[in-house]
Amino acid sequence: MMNHSSFIDVFIFPLIPKGAWTGITAAENFKIPLFSTIINRIQAIPIDRKNRDTAIQSIKKAEDVLKQGIHIGILPEGTRTIDGKMREFKKGGFHMAINTNTAIIPVGVSGAYNFKPKDRWWMISGPISINIGTPTNVSEYSDLGVNGLKNKVELAIKELSGECYEVK
Repeated sequence: MMNHSSFIDVFIFPLIPKGAWTGITAAENFKIPLFSTIINRIQAIPIDRKNRDTAIQSIKKAEDVLKQGIHIGILPEGTRTIDGKMREFKKGGFHMAINTNTAIIPVGVSGAYNFKPKDRWWMISGPISINIGTPTNVSEYSDLGVNGLKNKVELAIKELSGECYEVK
C-alpha cells in the first residue's frame, strides 16, 4: 500500500514487489485508452467506487488473487490528492489483508506530487523517492480491528513519505 499523489504512482508500484503482481483500480480507468491497455495487461481488478455491492465482489476477487500468492498494489486513498495532503484511507484493502492474513507493506512516495499533481497537465522534473517500510503482520493487530490496522499503516506511510502530510 502506498500514498497516491500523482498518476506516476501506478508506474512506481511495479518496482516494489518481487514476483507476480496486479492492482486494484477504479472501474472508470478501464475507459482511458492508453491506460486501459496497461491495466488490462496486468489483469488489474476493477472496483466500482459508487456501487458497494460490486465493490465487495471486487474485494472478494482480490482476496482470491492474494491467496494465490500474487501481490496487489493498493492506493488506499482511493484517488490522487488534489492538494498534496494525504486523504483518509478506505478500508477495503485492510479487510482483504485481515481476511487473507496477508502482510501489508507500507510504501511512502515523495516528490511525485510536485512532478505531476492531479490538476496540472504538464510535468516538472525532479527527484521522486520511494521508501519501503517494514511489512505489517496483520495478525499482530487483530485486536485493533480494521480501523486500528488502517491507522497504523496510514501513520507508517505518512512517515515514509517524508512529506508534511496531514491526514484529512
